[in-house]
Amino acid sequence: MAETSRMKILHIDCSPRLVSHSRRMSAAIVEAVRDRRPGAEVIRRDLGSEPLPHATSDYANTLSSPTTLAAPVAGSLELSETLIQELEAASAVVIGTPMHNLTVPSALKAWIDQIMRAGRTFTTTRAGKEGLLSDRPVFVAIASGGTFQRERSWQPDFLTPYLTAIFNSIGIHSVQFFALQATAFLDKDSAPAAQAKVLAALDLSSIEQPQTV
Repeated sequence: MAETSRMKILHIDCSPRLVSHSRRMSAAIVEAVRDRRPGAEVIRRDLGSEPLPHATSDYANTLSSPTTLAAPVAGSLELSETLIQELEAASAVVIGTPMHNLTVPSALKAWIDQIMRAGRTFTTTRAGKEGLLSDRPVFVAIASGGTFQRERSWQPDFLTPYLTAIFNSIGIHSVQFFALQATAFLDKDSAPAAQAKVLAALDLSSIEQPQTV
């Protein structure tokens, strides 16, 4: 008989500010998911306050060719494997991130560089990268000082297409984005209503049914 497994949520924050719009929105998404799935466990990664190291020489050398991947430098893949296993264990992923200079902050890029691993999370074919992970919902809360999704946007968007491509490359296609824009002009009193308006589009239908093993 199938047994209901406990849902796990990987909650990642990337803002270097401990009180930020993206943190508030990601926390609200986690709360909404847990309202639907009481008892869900949260795996926490605060990349803003506890940033990961950028790729080391040993890690880069190990990933440089199929030959070196087959015989990795001792210990070079430990961090990568830990982060990948956290992602694999998660039934859903919630990311809170600012937009920095038109794209993802370096803290999030450092995480991406560890979970994008040939032969582990994707394989390369003539048609491009093919993901090796199973699909799961990813909810990305974005805070941007300017605007990038409106008719008269002030800046281009290299964040949402980049993250979409990254997750698609490892097999994850169910990605939702929630962008709070023009935060540089948003006063403290109006911020909660603005955040709630953005998150009104949250679709939790993919996590309604308990998973079975």
